[in-house]
Amino acid sequence: MNLLITGCYGFIGYNFINYINDNFKNDFNLYGIDSLESSCSVANQKISNIENFNFTELNIVDINKSEAFNDVSFDCVINFAAETHVDNSIFMPEKFIYSNVLGVTEVLKFAINKMIPKVLHVSTDEVYGSSREEYFKEDAFFNPSSPYSASKASAELVCEAFHKTYGMEILLVRPANNYGIYQQPEKLIPFSLANLFNERNIEVYGEGKNIRHWLHVTDTSSAIMKIMESKESYSAFNIGSDVYMENIDVVKKILSILNLNEERITFVEDRPGHDFRYAVNFSKLKKLGWKPLADFDYELEKITDWYKNNIDWWKSEYESVLKKRELRKGLS
Repeated sequence: MNLLITGCYGFIGYNFINYINDNFKNDFNLYGIDSLESSCSVANQKISNIENFNFTELNIVDINKSEAFNDVSFDCVINFAAETHVDNSIFMPEKFIYSNVLGVTEVLKFAINKMIPKVLHVSTDEVYGSSREEYFKEDAFFNPSSPYSASKASAELVCEAFHKTYGMEILLVRPANNYGIYQQPEKLIPFSLANLFNERNIEVYGEGKNIRHWLHVTDTSSAIMKIMESKESYSAFNIGSDVYMENIDVVKKILSILNLNEERITFVEDRPGHDFRYAVNFSKLKKLGWKPLADFDYELEKITDWYKNNIDWWKSEYESVLKKRELRKGLS
């Protein structure tokens, strides 16, 4: 079976191809594309040792201009490629529209032109917006709060239109907040660790009371495989874990692992449009026979050790993140 993986060296994409290699390496021929805009993606390419894998450096918006796949017949495209950091979307929304909406459109056109029978598009639970009590099911209305989540919601509408217009078989997945190794140091856990390892304090928005639904990236990978193998022709699936925590509790766990006190927390001005709580009902996915397996506390200790022992992997990207934060704050 031939799979095309877009964004193959990004956080979830790279963990996914490693998951395939660890569990199904004789079942798939993997083809990957990535723009390699992030230094972390470049680092992943350098250390990658995936069997039956062919890589092409390519931005998804240019996928229909490339001749790299003229002789390949694909069974499925799995689209991980996206701009994902909410803070950056506030600062440069046009980049998110370009990658997450135009890029998805080009991937769908590519699938039509290549007569690829199935596309699996990776979206986000953030398309539903925030709720203090509700657990959103797949048929809930979209209510995005940031340019990032709006771009992902828009991409899903493009997918729906392509399904209705062209009869495309498209599967949509909406994962909760992913965590794990190989995550760029712009997200809460790796950014907090990088700050501590650079003698800086952890930065927490507002009072740290915002609630996130934490899903390990390996559980995301296994869920995607389960959904891809299902007989659904056009459907959306939430992916969750039922692990909910306030941001302040997550950073306190990090400090505890490193034997540091809470004086290493600095509370900063909240970001605009900051959603209070993300929460999804993933009973539909459970009916396929899937369940999450990761233990948050155990995985957080492993992640902490990994970032401590792989500073060269994240150092350059971390410095880039700090510069972007200064720009957002109007300091340069």
